[in-house]
Formats: sequence, C-alpha cells, structure tokens
Amino acid sequence: MEWTQEKEFPRKKEELERVYARSLAPFAVQHMKEGSRVHEEPRREEENRSDFQRDRDRIIHSKAFRRLMYKTQVFVNHEGDHFRTRLTHTLEVAQLARGICRSLALNEELAEAIALGHDLGHTPFGHAVERYLCAALQHQGVGAFFHNEQSVRVVDLIERRSNAYMGLNLSAEVREGMLKHNGDRSGIYRDLQPELPCFSLEGQVVGLVDTTAYICHDLQDGIQSGLLEKAARNNRDFAAGVEEMRGIILTLVPEQTVELSQYSDTFFIDSLIHHLVMSITRQTAQAVRHYHVNSLADVQSLAQKNIRLVAMQADDEQLFKRLKKLVYQYVYGLNTIEIMDSKATKVAQELFEAFMEQPKLLPPEEYEKITHIGQTDWYSGYENCPQRVICDYISCMTDRFALEEHERIRNPRIKI
Repeated sequence: MEWTQEKEFPRKKEELERVYARSLAPFAVQHMKEGSRVHEEPRREEENRSDFQRDRDRIIHSKAFRRLMYKTQVFVNHEGDHFRTRLTHTLEVAQLARGICRSLALNEELAEAIALGHDLGHTPFGHAVERYLCAALQHQGVGAFFHNEQSVRVVDLIERRSNAYMGLNLSAEVREGMLKHNGDRSGIYRDLQPELPCFSLEGQVVGLVDTTAYICHDLQDGIQSGLLEKAARNNRDFAAGVEEMRGIILTLVPEQTVELSQYSDTFFIDSLIHHLVMSITRQTAQAVRHYHVNSLADVQSLAQKNIRLVAMQADDEQLFKRLKKLVYQYVYGLNTIEIMDSKATKVAQELFEAFMEQPKLLPPEEYEKITHIGQTDWYSGYENCPQRVICDYISCMTDRFALEEHERIRNPRIKI
C-alpha cells in the first residue's frame, strides 16, 4: 500500500487501534471493553496511545514499579550485582509474554501491561514475608495476604495519579490478569470472578510464563551463585536432586551441554526457556483448534467452565512440574536462602507487632490512615483496618528500607 503522509501521519489513538486490530486473531482482546475503568476519564483530543498502552505507562511510572528494583527475587540485593531482582524478573516475564502473544496473534499491549504489573504487590525479601503477613492477618481474622491480590490493591487504592480518585484507574482486563497470574486467591475482587481462570488468553499467557521464567531463572541464579554445587558436594540428597534436575533438562534440550556448576556456562537455560515457550505456543494453538475457538466470547465461555487454553504440551508439562518441585526443594531450600527467609520473617514480625502495639510509630501519612479508616464504595478488595494498613506499609517496603525501618524502631543507637 502506498504511503500517504497527509492521511496517515501522525496517527492518533483510533487509527492506531484500528490498524493494530487487523493483526489480531478474532479470539484476542481487540480493545478495552466499555466501562472497563472504574472512574470515567475525560477524552483527550491528542492521544497517540491505546488504552492498554496507557495502563502500561501508568504502571511503569508508579512508585511501586520503581521499588521492584530493590526487592528480592531469590538472592537479596546485596549478595551480588548479577542476581535477578523482582524488577528484572518482571521485565523478563513481559518479554516472554509478548513473544508468545505475537506468535499467537494476541494483544501484546495487554499482555505487557499485565506482566509489568503482576508483581507490584510483592513484599520485601520475597515469599517469606508474604507468608508471614498472610498468617498474621488470618490469625487476627481480617482476611489473608497474597501478593497477586495486593498487586491489584496497589493499582486500585495505594498508588495515586490524580486528585479525583485513588489508584491508577486501570482497565478491568489488566487488573484481572494481574489478579489471576497466581493461583492463590482468597475470593476478593468479586467483579473479576477470582474463582475462574483468566477470561483473556493474554492473561493466561502471562500466568504460565511467570512460572516458566522464575523456575528457569532462579535455577540459573542458584547455579551461578555456586551454592547449589557446594550443597550437592556435601549433601547426598542435594546431589541426587541436582542430578535429577540435570536429567530433566537434558530430556527437554538433549542437544545442550548441561553442567550445574558455578564454573560452567548456563547457556542451556536459554535453550530450555525457548523450548518451553515454543511448547506453550504449540499447545495453545492446538487447544484453540480443538475447542473451535473463533472469538473472545468462546475463550470466556470456556473459562466459565474452568477450562484454560494456555498450557504446555503434555510431556513437557509433566517434566516441568517435576523440575519445579525440585527447584523448590533444592534451590529455595538452600541453607543461605532459608537463613535469609528466617531473618526476613523476624524483621517483618517485629515491624508488624511494633506498629500494632504503637501505631504512632508509623509515618504521619500512614498513621492518618489508621485514625481515619474508611472504605470507599467502589473498591471491591479488603476493607481497611489497622492490620491491613500496616500490611500495606510493610509490603510496599524495599529490602533496604525494611532493614532501615527495623533498625530505626528497634535500635536505640540509630539516628532517627
């Protein structure tokens, strides 16, 4: 087609969305549905972004996103410059999700926004603090704490971009994908039907890619740290576990040299991820054909029946599930990680108990939330209460700030 600058340049939102929609499959999310945002926003005369691009940009510009740089993935920030953080993991998930969505003619912009926002609610020091906060809230009878639900709370309530409303006012499509990237759900956000799979293939892709990325990359970090090799050299159970992981990887990528040693390369991880990504792509395409999916309504109808279309091929899925179990046992079970988890839990516990006993220890803006607790009519998450406000404050901390805040409160020699 001949390029006509006068007619097509520069392109505005409507033209961009129209052109992009032509490249999408009929079962992809073509655009944001009517009434998707909780708060109505004025239409801009000059807009060159789609609705999902706007969601992505709001996430990237948020304080919660910037804090991911200093939140632990597996190894805490000060243990090495090259270990993954929660931010680099997030970027890796976005990259993999976009690749699969492009291959399947799904909406990359939606998948990218979901991926970039999926871990905004993560606590400092990883899952250990998440488990503690969940147990603390359940013990006091005020709900639970799951990082995926907290991610939605961050963009719905905690972050601000306007004086007109709380939160970032993201689309329901992005919020649903963030909530459902993980299977831990307490049942809040009823408007998103949390008991069912994600109603978009884009959200389903992010959920599976998230697991694929963190298992492969956390294993890579464990190898390159030298800790896995050391544990295998001195513990027969770890040695057996490492050998089984090696065997699984060789089965999945037999053409690769696989050595789980600190001093060998880990290029096989790239091949492993590529194999799994292609397995997801092939299996999802096959499932779309098997169920005769011809529209987004078909995807949503299957989700109502608890049927997910995005999956790995059966043999790969079985091997990956076993690899995941071994990574949980022998990478996350390394003594140095267990020690850090124990320390992190103690820090979180002492912060939580100190703030519960003396709420005035909180910064003024957080203490105001305690003294003026209220619930907005439009918000479908947990109601505010002192315990929830304190959990919000702790979960938003970076690793570094959590340690500093703990020292500020507990150590009388620290300058306030």
